[in-house]
Amino acid sequence: MARLAIPMMGRYSMVYSTSAESFGVETWTRTSSTMETLKLGIAASPESACLPFKVYTGHFIKAATEGVEYAVMVNSCGTCRLRYYQPMQKKILKELGFDIHIFGLGYDGIKPPMIRHFDPDLWPFLTSVARAVAKLKAVDVIEVKTWRTRPQELNSGDTTRVANILLKELSEAKKLRQIRKIKKSIAGRFNAIAIDKTRNPLKVGLVGEASVLRDSFLNHNIEQRLGSLHVEVRNFFLLGEELRKIFYIGFNNKFAKNLKITRNYLRSVVGGHALETIANTIRCAKAGYDGVVHMCPSGCMPEISMRPILKKVSRDFGIPVLEISLDEHTSAVGIMSRLEAFVDILQNRRTLAAR
Repeated sequence: MARLAIPMMGRYSMVYSTSAESFGVETWTRTSSTMETLKLGIAASPESACLPFKVYTGHFIKAATEGVEYAVMVNSCGTCRLRYYQPMQKKILKELGFDIHIFGLGYDGIKPPMIRHFDPDLWPFLTSVARAVAKLKAVDVIEVKTWRTRPQELNSGDTTRVANILLKELSEAKKLRQIRKIKKSIAGRFNAIAIDKTRNPLKVGLVGEASVLRDSFLNHNIEQRLGSLHVEVRNFFLLGEELRKIFYIGFNNKFAKNLKITRNYLRSVVGGHALETIANTIRCAKAGYDGVVHMCPSGCMPEISMRPILKKVSRDFGIPVLEISLDEHTSAVGIMSRLEAFVDILQNRRTLAAR
């Protein structure tokens, strides 16, 4: 059976794998990058390439060395260099002597190239998509429950343990009714975790580029680190919301709302998730969040371009923003030190405001 390499997208990797089940292939993926894939990508990529490009390239090189025949790479029709990743990665892998075909998710006809190539029967394809959508909704719920429970847990690690068990069950579920049953059980299993109800956690939004927001290796497990500091986080890249933004048609969609909320700061699309970065920071300020952490890969031009605007938003709305740049040299110790200092500042601001 042929194998298909799926990009790492954290807990959502299983969703991509499930959607490809009708292709008659075995999916090959990881939930996050590793030091090995990062090193492979660094060695093969242009030095000026952004961190996501390097790790995705390393991921596909690792797949090719294990004999994987096909891969699929997300792409874009916008101004971000993401639109060039797939052809560049194909060229790099070919020059390295690997025989692996990388599909893009764009359209060049009625069907995307990958679906046209594997040509699955309609009913099995629709069934696998239905399972993938059900898993997607369940993962979104697990994400939100994890963010809200972890900063209040009495026994450190309980929330992560419950989330991991649920994710494992979801990954192994093959029937739609099994997935729905797991989804119904999520609330009860998180509610069974012992918490300290007297805590009033700080609330921090995570904004920035999607790859570093979802890859726990690249962001040095920032959600868990903030949770251990009794901070409730809100990661503003939920795949369910992202897909609704892409496929929802109408003037009241998420894209139109983002343009409206940023009209005094940004009136055009500059690529990547830069527009969402500004819009979601403003949303955090209006919703009473204590602060925002901006995750930006070094070399990511859209996110870097937003920094002066983000500083103005921070001043105008009075919400602290911590800028974190990420590259292959970023250390977990440095990240933790900055987070601890940021949390201290936010706690002092809250204490002063209460007087």
